[in-house]
Amino acid sequence: MSRRQRRRTQVGGREILSPRVAREVSGHVSDEERVLFCLRGSLSHSLVALENRLLIVKPGFHAGTTFGSLVTTFYYQDVTAIQVHTFLLTGWIEVSSPSFQGRERKRNRQPRSSDRDVYKLPNCIPISKRRAHAYQPALAQLRERIEFCKRYGRVASEPPPLLGSLERIADLRRAGALTEPEYDRLKLVLLETAVNEGGLEQTGGT
Repeated sequence: MSRRQRRRTQVGGREILSPRVAREVSGHVSDEERVLFCLRGSLSHSLVALENRLLIVKPGFHAGTTFGSLVTTFYYQDVTAIQVHTFLLTGWIEVSSPSFQGRERKRNRQPRSSDRDVYKLPNCIPISKRRAHAYQPALAQLRERIEFCKRYGRVASEPPPLLGSLERIADLRRAGALTEPEYDRLKLVLLETAVNEGGLEQTGGT
């Protein structure tokens, strides 16, 4: 698929992703995981739906990662809502979870604060308002998948709670919500808790 075709395609497989986003997805998705579909928003910001989780990949300067990408994981059982908002000529797709609740007065034109800037928020995909309808069938499928996972419990391939918690605080660190010392402290607390609860074996001498 040519670059022009990718830009004009909002829903599809991995082929609609920009090369940078495709590389990030390859690094975060195992060979055993299946990509259900991908959504491509403004400036190549993308949502990748897997069988038991989704990724939001935000590349480039507008996401606050000039030479890299911000990648955030949401497990379907943690997702509380999938919403589409529109504002004048633009809009955004928002994924809500206990860690990322909806906030009022988000801006996607000339934002003045990073906590309202949908180009930087890890749970938002900026889109064009006139193309918002193109996402609806895929978002309906995504909502059904989320409901299925909530109703029938955790998919067998989902990682244990400790791994999920470590991934979440790593995402928060990459998003700038946690400093390096805060991340190290939380990581230590999680590991110590797992050891105390018998979920992790200690190694070394006695």
